[in-house]
Amino acid sequence: MRFLQDDPAGIRIVLAADAENRRPDLPADHLPITPDTLLEWQMNGSYTHAIQAHALHHAVRHFDAPTILIDSDTVFHAHPKHLFDRIGPGKTLMHAREGILRDSPEWPEWESLIRNTGGVLAGWPVDRNTVMHNAGVLGLHPSDAALMERVKAAMQEIRAQSSVFTAVQLAASLGFGNETELSDCDDLVEHYWNGPRAYYHYQIKRMFPKILQGGGIEGMNMPLAPLERNPPCRMGNRIAARIKRMRRGGDGEYAYAYLAYLNALSLRRSDMDMANVWAVTALDMLSWGVSRQHQEITTDFSHFSPAGLDAQDWMQPTLRRRWHDYWAART
Repeated sequence: MRFLQDDPAGIRIVLAADAENRRPDLPADHLPITPDTLLEWQMNGSYTHAIQAHALHHAVRHFDAPTILIDSDTVFHAHPKHLFDRIGPGKTLMHAREGILRDSPEWPEWESLIRNTGGVLAGWPVDRNTVMHNAGVLGLHPSDAALMERVKAAMQEIRAQSSVFTAVQLAASLGFGNETELSDCDDLVEHYWNGPRAYYHYQIKRMFPKILQGGGIEGMNMPLAPLERNPPCRMGNRIAARIKRMRRGGDGEYAYAYLAYLNALSLRRSDMDMANVWAVTALDMLSWGVSRQHQEITTDFSHFSPAGLDAQDWMQPTLRRRWHDYWAART
């Protein structure tokens, strides 16, 4: 809406949902889906993400217009009209190139799938060098709508062999990549399923205070500020993190986790919400990008260590439990 307020560009925002999840407070049209249909689209509850392929197929036929399915945890950094510039007959869109299957953390699952299917899914070849694209964005022209039947078939074949949750991504990557000119759009939108989520929610909460508690959005006619990806940071903490990086052998991910830790402690009395954002960031960096000796981490992050964690009464209980789980998993 920040972009469409000034340039509507003939774009309609549509919320596909059952009646229980309608949102009359949003400036969006509604595409009603019955609960029974939703359950069927989720392969009778066995694979939630399958809904992406079914919802896109349904919507592009229903509207008979270029259609983009976008996960709700998405930030637009450019006008959505630029997404539609990349869609047309024989031209499809996904969010981002994630890499080849051989480099995926799920490679053992994919290797087994390739072996068990003879390297063919719904008539498309699949091997160790097959490229996977993220399905947080799926864009399709109505002239290519029939392609979705094969995408859904490939997805079902994958799920018959494996429980991997990225089946819809591989199926769409195969279909769009083999049958159309496939583009990505991570230069235009950001799918924030990972690290930035906490800070984006912090900003959204201040823009629309009721929204994260299930309330409505008010004031959509006001000027809407862009969301910032990185929170402000104290210079003293940056300097301390650089020193820590030099002492710990130049590990950038570890230094950023330490910076987030320092920022959380600095803000714990003046802005508890932001302190929790930084504490989430520190934990995410340690969990995803850091492999170090246990004693080093407990020393450097002593306030968040098992011995000091329960004294952090400013930390949200769910986050404190995540920290406890992190330490338990390490030991």
